[in-house]
This record gives sequence, structure tokens and C-alpha cells, in this order.
Amino acid sequence: MEQPMRALVTPFAPAVVAVALLAQVQGVQANDCQTIYEAYEALSKAPAYRQTMAFAGVPPMELIAIGDAIYMKPGPSWQKLPVDPGTRASMQKQTMPSAAALKDCSRVGTETVRGQPATIYQYTPPPMEGAGPLGPQRVWIGTTSGLPLRMTSQQETTDVNLFYENVVAPIP
Repeated sequence: MEQPMRALVTPFAPAVVAVALLAQVQGVQANDCQTIYEAYEALSKAPAYRQTMAFAGVPPMELIAIGDAIYMKPGPSWQKLPVDPGTRASMQKQTMPSAAALKDCSRVGTETVRGQPATIYQYTPPPMEGAGPLGPQRVWIGTTSGLPLRMTSQQETTDVNLFYENVVAPIP
């Protein structure tokens, strides 16, 4: 009985292996999308962070979020933008509603960011309302904290760095 079973399985072996490999690749992407989503969710709930942003052809900008207050420095001086409780999390949900909304998620390497080990992920975010499709982006997620440490976008030539320690309000 073993011989007929082997004869039946052998012609299908390449197809079975291909399906198994495809399922593994898709599973990795789904897990990678979940990891990326969870990092941004953690960012929206972080008690405080400072973000520096560099855009091609635009002077660098800085943002500080502490609780429900956001401070922006689009030029030489700071501005305080009070927000309602939960607004940061709500804004995150609008830009990235779920892990399933992310596409082409994959790990692309590891790197140390300001002394912190990080895993680099590439993904395509969901299109934003009123804007065209967004291109691939990368995020460096701290392996210890699970928080985004750096983000880049090829389409907008953007480089964003995030800091979570010793964050203080720049103005009252």
C-alpha cells in the first residue's frame, strides 16, 4: 500500500512545497504588518515623544507630543496645539486603521539607532483621503521598546527620527 501512496504523492510534491512556501511567505508578511501596526499604535499611546523631520527642499521641523498637547516648531519658534483626549490615537487610526490596511510588509534588516537595536521594516501605507497612493516607506522599530525610532519615505524623501527619553515641553 505504501507504493501506490508514494506514486500518488510524488507528482504533487512540487505543488505541495510551493503552496507551503507561499503560505509561509504570506504569514511572514502578515506578521510583519502586525508588528508595524503595533509599533505605530504604541507611538500614539506613548506618554511623550520628540520627532525631528527632514523633508527634501524644506527646512527641518520638530514636533513634541506630551499627553494631550502637541508642540510644533515649523520655523524659528514653538507653537502649542492642545488636542482633545484621545486625539493622537484617533489620528493614528485614520492614517493606519489596521494591520490589514498595510501592504507589502517585510523585514529588510537590522541596525542600531542611537545605541538601540532596531529591526527595519518596509511597507506601503494605505492611501490617505484626498491624496494619491503612497509609495514604500521604512520604519526602524526598537527591538526592546517596540516603538518606531526612525521612519523614511522614498516618495516624499522624508527622514523622521523619534526620541522618547527626557522629553519636555519647550514652552508653557
